[in-house]
Amino acid sequence: MEEDEYSLAKVIGVFSASVASIPTFVLLIKGEDWDELILPIYIGATEAASIDMALKGYTTKRPLTHDLIVSIFDALGIKLEKVTLDAMIENIYTATLILQQEINGKIRRFHIDSRPSDSIALALRLNVPIYIAKRLKHFAVPEDNFRIIDSDLET
Repeated sequence: MEEDEYSLAKVIGVFSASVASIPTFVLLIKGEDWDELILPIYIGATEAASIDMALKGYTTKRPLTHDLIVSIFDALGIKLEKVTLDAMIENIYTATLILQQEINGKIRRFHIDSRPSDSIALALRLNVPIYIAKRLKHFAVPEDNFRIIDSDLET
């Protein structure tokens, strides 16, 4: 990752939406230097609930999928260093988990292809930075294009 090609990102939130009268969910994220532009990423209900719970600090009695992955990382001594939202390929956003693991004093890094929703759900749980490729600004829209009626998902 070239630092000058990415911006630190902030998750605005997850909201219910309707696209062509079909109920769905949208994750809104923006680069720190994107002014009033935000990137909408449409995601599934399960991922939306997971991200919303992480944003609100909710925990469950039993681990959900993203919580389970965090536990696996812990058990194997793997650290999530950062998450990058990298590109749009065939109308699908791509993301990467940058992991590191120290074995016998040697640090190994792994770049794992991921969906943005999963990457963000993990980054929020582990409080690691999220970076967004500046080239994705091309797909961003003005914040005032979205009319947010209710920001609470039923989780």
